[in-house]
Amino acid sequence: MIALLFYVLVMAALIGGIVWIADRGGSVTFVWDAWEVTTETSMLILGILLLVVVSVVAVLLFQWFWRAPRRIRLALGERRKEKGWKALTSGLVAVAAGDAPGARAHARRADRLLDRPPLTLLLTAQAAQLDGDDNEADRRFRAMLERPETEFLGLRGLMAAALRKGDHEAAAGYARKAHALRPDAAWAAEAVFELQTRAGDWAAARQTLKSARDRKVIEAAPGRRRHAVLLVEEAVRAHEEERRDEALKLARTAHGEAPDLVPAGCILARLLIDSGKESQAVRVVEKTWKMAPHPDLADLYIEIWSDEGANRYRRMERLLNLNVDDREAHVAAARVAMESRLTGEMRRHLNAIGTAGLVPREIRLWVDLETSENNAEKAAEWQTRMIEASPDRTWQCSGCGQITRTWRAVCDGCGRFDSMVWRSPGAVEETRPPVLASPGPAEPVTLS
Repeated sequence: MIALLFYVLVMAALIGGIVWIADRGGSVTFVWDAWEVTTETSMLILGILLLVVVSVVAVLLFQWFWRAPRRIRLALGERRKEKGWKALTSGLVAVAAGDAPGARAHARRADRLLDRPPLTLLLTAQAAQLDGDDNEADRRFRAMLERPETEFLGLRGLMAAALRKGDHEAAAGYARKAHALRPDAAWAAEAVFELQTRAGDWAAARQTLKSARDRKVIEAAPGRRRHAVLLVEEAVRAHEEERRDEALKLARTAHGEAPDLVPAGCILARLLIDSGKESQAVRVVEKTWKMAPHPDLADLYIEIWSDEGANRYRRMERLLNLNVDDREAHVAAARVAMESRLTGEMRRHLNAIGTAGLVPREIRLWVDLETSENNAEKAAEWQTRMIEASPDRTWQCSGCGQITRTWRAVCDGCGRFDSMVWRSPGAVEETRPPVLASPGPAEPVTLS
């Protein structure tokens, strides 16, 4: 609107000026050599204006023709780029759908139209993976390492390829480089953490975990749990190497991070007992027992009160009252009652457990009870039931199902960290596989 108003004002001023000059009359004479030209002033001004207009139009036409080839090239380039992005999108969809031939065809088209941009390298690498061409995929991923914007994705692709070949050493190298490049990337931090825990390098794993917690790569609760598990392993190692003060400090921190972690409570209580701090050990056992009853805790509790004779059963009832509905509490109380020859109390606790789903360790208590009361026939019946009973509860990896009598931070079977659960051996749970597990068929490299 303002431009239109300005244009109208300029034209009005121009026309007014021409009229004003025409009203004044006058003439202009040009003399050059033998030539003499005389014209009215108004005609001269009009001629000058026409010359200016023609000159401007000529310049604009020249510029239009001069720039036309460039405009045509840009238009064709935009059209080519649009086709390239469409091919790239179709290729990514084909990768997600597992369509190897389609992915490869779209990848070639996108590669040709887009002149090898970073995402084209990723698409062609994934298409090669789906098509089973590991050499081509490897070449593309290595090409991605030469570009800062795709180096991280290239490292992830090479790590996955190395794992498929079973080359864990190479995979570890790629994981470390990726973690150094992007410490805030969850998968890279997880891969490095897994490598360190598999190697038993607990101190290095703690540093990696600390970095991940500081960067919010891992949530607070799982981070505390992992930290506690690492501290337990460090405390056990320090205890074995007779670094008792350090072991006690590590165990205290582990128990503070995860009071419900049975191994943390057990190692701390053991160290306190060995240091003559039985009252502190009692508090540790009771705190952990309240959240996670376990036979090892009961054994420590019984050991603490071993010099009290008949009073041990009264002490054991205190532990029972902290978690009265848990069968482990009744099993522990029944054991102490048997040692104290309190067969009536022993029977009461065994009846509280019930007769369904008994495991051999519990059935043996029934056998001992009936034998102590000279009930040979009933003792034999319990012996028969033991044959068909479910296995005793033990530590079992929730991933691969491997069974072990002693807890450890890393499963010897599959390398999972903190996968041991206390239960009767049964079906293996579906859990997220470790980052460095040997994968099956090739999967797309995600952009995260």
